[in-house]
Amino acid sequence: MIMIKEPTLTGDTPRFGNVVPSPEAHAELTWFFNGAEQAMDTPSNFCALLSGASATSMEAVEDRLEAMHAAGKINERLKKVPTTYALLLAGLYTQRMWPAKLQRVLGALTGAVDALPTVRAQYLRAIVGAQTRAKSVASWLEELVVQGGRAAVADWRQEAELACAIAVGAYENARGHGPSVVPSEEG
Repeated sequence: MIMIKEPTLTGDTPRFGNVVPSPEAHAELTWFFNGAEQAMDTPSNFCALLSGASATSMEAVEDRLEAMHAAGKINERLKKVPTTYALLLAGLYTQRMWPAKLQRVLGALTGAVDALPTVRAQYLRAIVGAQTRAKSVASWLEELVVQGGRAAVADWRQEAELACAIAVGAYENARGHGPSVVPSEEG
């Protein structure tokens, strides 16, 4: 039996056993899955008028171009990672609200467990077998926790931790060494 430690946070950086994402990789993945889209978005003329800034000021255009370049670079790195691991990283790094009971059981791995192919397959089996009416994987997992299915959830938690360690390692290999490409915030 393999004992897998609880993922811990070093600052905001998750730790999976002996695998800790570099600060650069952690910053890139956090930004890519949570802030890249907004950084690349062109504000409407109306929003710019309300904020007192031009929607097409040179600084705003440069910021968007820098964000597009960074997002493109991170996306290219993610394309080098097997799709399953890229989806797992998306689940792990996308910030969202989870049901409280599920969050207590899975902690930092909630999004990763939600993204696991085995969990998604079991969810579909539960739907087909009329064992659940849950509208999402997260709702179904919460049902399992409430109904006493914690053993299965604990197994998936362990699977997610190992898979996250591998996925983070794959991203680290794809990104190589060097500074983070996340655009710096000025002003």
